Amino acid sequence: MGLVKIHGHTCYIPGATNAGVYTTKSGYCLLIDSGINNTIAHKIKDVLAASGLKPKYLLTTHGHADHFGAHRLLKEFYPGLEILASAGEKIFMEDNLLGVKALYGALPFAEIKIPLLFARPVGVDSTISPGPLKLLDQRIQAIATPGHAAGHLAFLTPDGVLFSGDAVFHPAILAKYPLPFLQDIKAQLATLEALAGLEIKYLLPAHSPEVIADPAPVLASNRRQINACLDRITELLTRPLTREDLLAELAIQENLPMDIPQYFLNLASLSAFLSYLKDQGRVACALESGRLYFYNH
Repeated sequence: MGLVKIHGHTCYIPGATNAGVYTTKSGYCLLIDSGINNTIAHKIKDVLAASGLKPKYLLTTHGHADHFGAHRLLKEFYPGLEILASAGEKIFMEDNLLGVKALYGALPFAEIKIPLLFARPVGVDSTISPGPLKLLDQRIQAIATPGHAAGHLAFLTPDGVLFSGDAVFHPAILAKYPLPFLQDIKAQLATLEALAGLEIKYLLPAHSPEVIADPAPVLASNRRQINACLDRITELLTRPLTREDLLAELAIQENLPMDIPQYFLNLASLSAFLSYLKDQGRVACALESGRLYFYNH
């Protein structure tokens, strides 16, 4: 599929990770996220060429491999392309092992270094902060949306289209991954509340099969899913469980997708939920015989 118009000058290139495109009459455009690998970079190049467009800026929502894995080759295709990201995500883009180390807790073994988690490193030309960005004589609003990643940004175009990256999950993604990958539950809940207060005409999450014309129900479904996870975890902790035992229970009851990389993603997300519950005083923990147990009290 080629370039799909959303509204006004705002378009996107559909894919496993949707790539945002904001066009101008000059033929220059800016991109929002790229995708996972070089194959995607070639696809983006072909789609832009067919539309007579040349990218001048590449905005990055966050430093996960499926969002910047095609950046490096795009930079080779377009030497003047300026790659932008938040300071917090820049470090993960320039050190491709850092994110996987954080996930595993040490130097990862080979089975964890899959394309979803391990992209070619790429230099970030300029760091950006939340607020208005004047690019191509237009104002793009960068919005702080932490939760999935600490330095996550969403981008609102002048046409009222919000490219939310992984700050919002489409209901189909929540159905497939009922334990959403989040690093900070408190921050994610605040992000969803903040987005609900914005004037958004159209919403496009990075992994959405469609453009969303009414964001409110999708934002509400994200909040419900987080609260359902919190309640389910609390229920399971009526008896003390280690983090791994708790994940095993959730995997069976919620039919969580699971392979070796997904195991570590699920475990990290579960840790975020446990931290939130512990900070809220809804669960406690105790160390016994070398095992850390969590329990509802």
